[in-house]
Amino acid sequence: MNRVSVENPDDDDDRIYLTRPVTPDRLGVLLGIKLHIVLADLMWRNQFLLRDEVVPDSVAKDIAKKYHRILIIRDEEPEY
Repeated sequence: MNRVSVENPDDDDDRIYLTRPVTPDRLGVLLGIKLHIVLADLMWRNQFLLRDEVVPDSVAKDIAKKYHRILIIRDEEPEY
């Protein structure tokens, strides 16, 4: 359920992919930054969330942009 992936890690592409739900914990792992830094970035944007609450898509993309990444959020893939 905790799908975090970087497509083509050898490529110089700044795009990163994350499936919903986007939480501060998962976003920090994906960006390679500590949780308290993600939470501080959220507070800076008036988003007071816990580690397992859902981050709005636009806020998550802004935080990724701050760390020079392009966040692409995908819907949860159905399990067969």
